[in-house]
Amino acid sequence: MTIGVAILGTGRIGGRYIEWVGKAPGAEVKVVAEANPEAAAKWQDTYNDLDWVSDYKEALERDDVQVAVITLPHWLHKQAAIDAANAGKHIYVEKPMAVWPSEGREMLAAAKANGVKIMTAHTQRYQRPVKAMKQIVKSKRFGELIMAYDYWHKPYDPYIRPTWMLDRELGGGMGQMDGTHEIDRLIHLIGSDIDTVSARVGQVTHPQDKHPKIKADDTAMCFIRWKSGAVATISRIAWEKGSTEYGTDISFTEGMARLRIAYGQHPSQKTAIWVADTHDGTWVEEPVDDTSPFEEEIAEFIASIERGDEDTPIPQEHGLRVLEVLEATEESSRTGREVVLGWG
Repeated sequence: MTIGVAILGTGRIGGRYIEWVGKAPGAEVKVVAEANPEAAAKWQDTYNDLDWVSDYKEALERDDVQVAVITLPHWLHKQAAIDAANAGKHIYVEKPMAVWPSEGREMLAAAKANGVKIMTAHTQRYQRPVKAMKQIVKSKRFGELIMAYDYWHKPYDPYIRPTWMLDRELGGGMGQMDGTHEIDRLIHLIGSDIDTVSARVGQVTHPQDKHPKIKADDTAMCFIRWKSGAVATISRIAWEKGSTEYGTDISFTEGMARLRIAYGQHPSQKTAIWVADTHDGTWVEEPVDDTSPFEEEIAEFIASIERGDEDTPIPQEHGLRVLEVLEATEESSRTGREVVLGWG
């Protein structure tokens, strides 16, 4: 059986899903929906054998479509997912799941009511260094995990971004765009038994008095406690001048490991794992393959739909959990108090 796929949106990386879905065994792109003619034009010449529509609801009406891949701006995720669920389509939605946790709950409820699955594409766990780190944690190669530091320090370049990315109410800001990656990565590596969250979140590097068009965070430092006893920090800054750092450091009872994922074209950027488990205090590199996590993730989702799995490869509830942690960081920053999640 071939799984027919509709791709809703081609902005930013959305158009790449035509290729990625095409490589997934058992899947075939049937139709692409893009309301913006200029955005569609970038892909139509290459994929002129596909059906193209301007209204995604037309794509959802098709009987030859079983899966909707949603790559629309964040503020459109909720309604598109509910429409897809009501049309009886399984849903693969780019991260973050939605702008607010309340929207994520509505999306999950719609999927359940219509007997379809919804998965948020948190691609970090398919990154090769993250997979390698997960194996280190799981195998207890260096003993028990004690603490982690997660970084995403990057150039902001706000005025080359779509305007919605500069407005928190529309799902913009570094918390939604990068913080959700960091939260996902830590939950994947450490576990979902988060107990408390505290944070300071701000618009610091591009303050609103100097950048009135920007209404979203660019900086955060967060502290997360797990019921297991593990702790982690999230360090996030979108700078005007600075250096890029993208990855995670983990300390264990019997050693340390760090992962980095190349970001941008600077020669200092490298995708790799380093470990330190000797008395001489040095890091030893353990190279990893730098393959496409997007292809692997969508292929696993399609396979799970074909098999009729009870849940999706990334659990359906996970996208909501990430949003709940993000909202907790914002609440903590606003109130100056630690937020108790108390997840078991």
